[in-house]
Amino acid sequence: MDGKSYIDNLFYDIGRYTLLTTDTNLRIIALAWANRVIKDISSRKPHWVWLEKTSSFPTVIDQVSYDLPTDIDLSGRKVVSVRQTSTPAKLVYVSQHRMDELEADPTVSSGNPLFYTLWSSYIRLFPMPSAVITMYMRYIKTITPLTDSAVSTTDIPDKFSEVVLDGMKVHAFRMFPKWGDSNAQKVIYEQGILRMIEDDNAEIDADNISGAHIPGNDGLIPPYHFDNTNVG
Repeated sequence: MDGKSYIDNLFYDIGRYTLLTTDTNLRIIALAWANRVIKDISSRKPHWVWLEKTSSFPTVIDQVSYDLPTDIDLSGRKVVSVRQTSTPAKLVYVSQHRMDELEADPTVSSGNPLFYTLWSSYIRLFPMPSAVITMYMRYIKTITPLTDSAVSTTDIPDKFSEVVLDGMKVHAFRMFPKWGDSNAQKVIYEQGILRMIEDDNAEIDADNISGAHIPGNDGLIPPYHFDNTNVG
């Protein structure tokens, strides 16, 4: 649901549809409610599936530090993994303290990066790249704020738009108690967040299967080959 629709639907739900276009100040306040709610929801889990994102960047020869994506969640530095696209090599995360132990001056060692650390809004590689390599990063982004516009969308799945509206009503009822019971509405909102968490934690492809049907299972059980020798 877009930002304009969130505000419009709030006005419809609380019986104030006559104010849709006439009370611009209330629309500004309602937009603030919407953004407070989506930020609250985004903080309820350290890792929402719908905030997962990927990016890539090329290394520069003899350059150690690189800008992190501008939309990355810097709270907890939400980098999930860093890999090279040209090889299957996965870089190992180390703390800045450990990076200093590896090499006090990272510019004196160059080669194929094996480690990375995060500092401020930068990712730092070690050894310092000796060639141009494309790096692939998985990370958690900050939630996209809404505006009062039909083209403004956020990251919360549309099937949970009612949860956002329920949260907006909590703020509306606190400001205007005659419109509804904010405490009762808070319970409804919290129940909605629990449903979101349960949905986000679901593992779709989680059925256990026999090891005999898993090709390349480290030789524990020989992979089963579907050919004539196994028929009959």
